[in-house]
Amino acid sequence: MVDWDELGTLDDVVGGYEIRTDPLWILVTTAKQGHMGSVEDMRIRMANGAVYGPSDIYALARRSDRKNFP
Repeated sequence: MVDWDELGTLDDVVGGYEIRTDPLWILVTTAKQGHMGSVEDMRIRMANGAVYGPSDIYALARRSDRKNFP
């Protein structure tokens, strides 16, 4: 089960900088919007130590239980 409210940080791995720190559902949405670059250049680091790469971000975005903006 995915905790969509767990805090994580979205990183640009090519540029080497943090984009934002927020709950997972917001980070997945931000990554998929494309405003900050390609998902292929991003990763999400979670507070629990989990790391999601590009293929994981795509998989999370497709989950039916993903939270979205109200």
